[in-house]
Amino acid sequence: MAMTDEEWNVRAGAAALATCLVKTIGESDSTFQERFLKNLEQAYYHFRDDSAAAGSDGKPRPVTGALEILNWTREMLTGWNPITGQGNPLLK
Repeated sequence: MAMTDEEWNVRAGAAALATCLVKTIGESDSTFQERFLKNLEQAYYHFRDDSAAAGSDGKPRPVTGALEILNWTREMLTGWNPITGQGNPLLK
């Protein structure tokens, strides 16, 4: 199913906001981004591996949106995309 413009805007905005926060904190703590990326990876695997967790209606929750935000945040921070390879980070 294709993503709506609103869904894309929310996901891209959330990833960009997280990227800005990490970059800003990283200016005063040089190890912050590395620790953040490690936690981001753990969160990704948590959502990916727990994708069968039931929502309030008892049905499995889709986790695609959460996984995309986490992936996009990593890509904006590092420039790395698993499909296209190394690119430029959002904020150099």
